Amino acid sequence: MLKDRIVRIKLKKHFKEQRPISYVGKVTSMNDYWVVVDARALMLNRHESVGVQSDKKNNAIVVPRDNIESIRVLPDSFDSANLRFTTDGQQLRMIVDGALDCYIGELGEG
Repeated sequence: MLKDRIVRIKLKKHFKEQRPISYVGKVTSMNDYWVVVDARALMLNRHESVGVQSDKKNNAIVVPRDNIESIRVLPDSFDSANLRFTTDGQQLRMIVDGALDCYIGELGEG
């Protein structure tokens, strides 16, 4: 169902001090237990100038479905190679042209 779609996968936080982690990229395969994405990892980090630490290039990542908090389907035209971010109060958001911006996390969590 999500195969070949561009998504933002947000992982569950298992303890309070854990930084929010998301993956942004294309789903290459999935089943009942995991999702494989060709994606970049994003981790909230208030010490970075843009508020987020990200991989420089896409990698194949296997994400267990039990660890997924949410999946946001992004437009097919979304360019995951040139990510842009903005803040709305304490919220860090990824800019998505032609759609609502994508929530990444609260800056106080990083």
